[in-house]
Amino acid sequence: MKRNKIWMVACMVAASVNGLYGCDDDKDFSYNGNLDLNLLGLKQAREIWDGSQCNIKNAFDSDSVVVDFSYDLSLALYQNRKAEKDVVVGLTVDADTLTKATARADEGGIYSVYANAELLPADYYILSSDKMELSAGKAESDKVELIVYQADLTTLVNERKESANFVLPLKIKDSSSYAINEKTNTMMFFFTVTYVPEVVPSGPEYEPDMEGVPDDHTLAGGYKLLWHDEFNGTGIPNPDMWRFEEGFQRNEEDQWYQSDNARMNKGALVFTAKEERVKNPNYNAGATGGNAWKQTREYAEYTSSCIVAKGDYAFKYGRIEVRAKIPVEQGAWPAIWSTGNWYEWPLGGEIDILEFYKEKIHANLCWGGSARWSGTWNSKNYPITQFTSADSEWADKYHIWRMDWDEKYIRIYLDDFLLNETDLSTTVNKGDHGAGDGGYINPYSNNFNGFGQLMMLNLAIGGINGRPVQAKFPLEYCVDYVRVYQK
Repeated sequence: MKRNKIWMVACMVAASVNGLYGCDDDKDFSYNGNLDLNLLGLKQAREIWDGSQCNIKNAFDSDSVVVDFSYDLSLALYQNRKAEKDVVVGLTVDADTLTKATARADEGGIYSVYANAELLPADYYILSSDKMELSAGKAESDKVELIVYQADLTTLVNERKESANFVLPLKIKDSSSYAINEKTNTMMFFFTVTYVPEVVPSGPEYEPDMEGVPDDHTLAGGYKLLWHDEFNGTGIPNPDMWRFEEGFQRNEEDQWYQSDNARMNKGALVFTAKEERVKNPNYNAGATGGNAWKQTREYAEYTSSCIVAKGDYAFKYGRIEVRAKIPVEQGAWPAIWSTGNWYEWPLGGEIDILEFYKEKIHANLCWGGSARWSGTWNSKNYPITQFTSADSEWADKYHIWRMDWDEKYIRIYLDDFLLNETDLSTTVNKGDHGAGDGGYINPYSNNFNGFGQLMMLNLAIGGINGRPVQAKFPLEYCVDYVRVYQK
């Protein structure tokens, strides 16, 4: 009881000295009595204000495993007083303030943190809104979420091969009512990434499995290497060989495809699926039709990547080998597959060398069915436990998916275990059904010059086959190499 009395006396003295009234932790005694209680500010800036700056710092190495940075911002009056009238402010990136601070970095002191600072590039973050609204009768606005793609920043630093100090200055301005507190109107978000030179590790985890492949890449049976990609290096895969898909694509999948989510790293192409919200630029709540789902979703809640081989890399017959390590969590849908380069789907054929969803490994072939956009399938699937029960570390290892294709059969293997065998005498399309050309061909056994399959690699999330999404993000799907052989 005596301690509380002493504390109350100390507060009263401080209040009388500074010309303020009352005593609580929300009082800021640095204003020397010149305090306007109707000043607007960022609530989070006020919470970290140290008398000179409002900084949030994040530091990590370029070889670190990092997840997206997420931070909520809200608007409030001083002391979280309830607003007597509605107010709207803009939320903007204040590059001018950063430029001025960076120019003073050599002075040291509070400006030392701006040494070698650069504005965080726009592609590496997203704000859920560029406005903040505080309604009359409320003490705090709805939150605006900031997401920064930290994993992508490590990729950028690795590509540059030098450390970087990224800064995102967020500022409120243009208030529709009430004045803005100039001391808590801006927050500086620092993302300092230290470059760690890549050391390519040795051992079976990272070395391509070259067993049975002579130096000239000629396999038993006369198979010679037609084309391949070993995914060595950094950055995006070879743009002369691959293209990226963008946005919503198929199967009512939940992810938004974008190029940012696939990068070469440590001798593999790594697809990273993230739990992050992306605004759908094609949003139309009233859309109807078979593909309306691509428009009626205002947001995507996940992002990932899909790459497709370009036209010069179509193949027909031969052997395809892909060495990969897949995520096996519920909701993940990694795939190694191909579709025909002529005719609409499924008249050009579809080959699923790998699909994983709902705890099963799938291997499928599809060709034209009894209606337009309807397929005839030869599908096989195997519970993942068939493999993990024999090897508890199966999901942590690379495995080889292989397809052998000649004029009579397509056979799909996983680590030499036969998953699917399809007799190609049975794979003739069952009519065009209004589609036009291709309705009566055999997409897998023919003598058409230039007709073949185009390889696709992707990590989908959810969708009609993958839901419910219960995985812990981020998820990684690693592809060591793709090799296509022909006789």
